[in-house]
Amino acid sequence: MNPSRIVITGLIASGKSTLAEILREEGFVVIDADKVNKKLIEEDGTNYLAIKSESDFKDAFDGDRLDKNKLGQIIFSDPKKMEKLNSITHKNIIREIEKEIESVDEKAVFIEIPLYFQMKEKFENDGVILVTCKKDVQIKRLMARDKISESFAKKKIESQDTLAYMVDNSDIIIDNSGDEEELRIKIKNMLDRGNY
Repeated sequence: MNPSRIVITGLIASGKSTLAEILREEGFVVIDADKVNKKLIEEDGTNYLAIKSESDFKDAFDGDRLDKNKLGQIIFSDPKKMEKLNSITHKNIIREIEKEIESVDEKAVFIEIPLYFQMKEKFENDGVILVTCKKDVQIKRLMARDKISESFAKKKIESQDTLAYMVDNSDIIIDNSGDEEELRIKIKNMLDRGNY
């Protein structure tokens, strides 16, 4: 079976993973690009080796151990380094996601790709769901989730593409500024209207 491929993306700390988890609870297959990458950046993984071979990221390593917090600080303070990291890792992530999709025997598969709009190599899909939220909600969620300062949270948010671009290039927009129960209702409405 060749399932429909629906991308879940959105602003950082907007609730993409919560939406994905609700879809799993509803019985849908959801592939998480971050988990795929986590596997690829384990020591000797494809992306680990690619990152280690780049001198721009040498400060992110403590011996052979990749320090993801240090890597985050490097890329969120230098847009060129973020672009470089994305260009060397995204193609490998897409390749792994494609392998996982091949084993799916369902009508639809949802793929959570946080940086979908920042990818140079586009992922073929049949639709894009964009999760958004109000900026003050986003900052609070990001500070709580990552245990970071307000200024670093704002820096992470500013590193993303503009919301207008994302909205223009998405098929479904879900505002997740409320609580989880409101999100569940919005997802149910989306599923009732969709052909999943």
